Amino acid sequence: MSMKISVPRVWREIKAHYLLEATVCNKCGKIHYPPRPICDNCGNKNLFRRKLSGEGEVLTYTIQYIVLEGYREYAPIVFAIVRLKEGIKILAQLTDVEPENVKMGMKVKAVLRKICEDGKIGLIKYGIKFKPV
Repeated sequence: MSMKISVPRVWREIKAHYLLEATVCNKCGKIHYPPRPICDNCGNKNLFRRKLSGEGEVLTYTIQYIVLEGYREYAPIVFAIVRLKEGIKILAQLTDVEPENVKMGMKVKAVLRKICEDGKIGLIKYGIKFKPV
C-alpha cells in the first residue's frame, strides 16, 4: 500500500516545505514550524511569516530500515531532530550521508530534495531535508 498525496495539500504547504518558512507570533515571539494560523503559546491570531535559516545541528536521530511501499528505494531512511539556529526543533530527514556516519551534534543545513512520487498520478513531492555541512 503506497501513501496517497493530495495535490491541493502539496500546494497549500509549498512555502513551508520548499522554503522552510515558519510563522512568528507578534505578541509572544514564538516560532511555529510548520506554520499555523494561531499561536499555541498565547492564542494570538496575529502572526507573520519568516524564512528560517536552515542551519542547525542534529540532537538525536533514528534509522528506519523497514519503510512503506513506495519508499523502499530510499531505505534506509535517517530521521533526525534538528535544532535550528532560531532555537526551534524540527523532525527532518537527513540526506547525502551514510547512516553509520550520522552523529549527534553534527552540523547540518537545509536542502531541497525529492521526498517521494506517486507514479499513478505523476506527482513528485519535494521538500526540505538536511545534509551535513
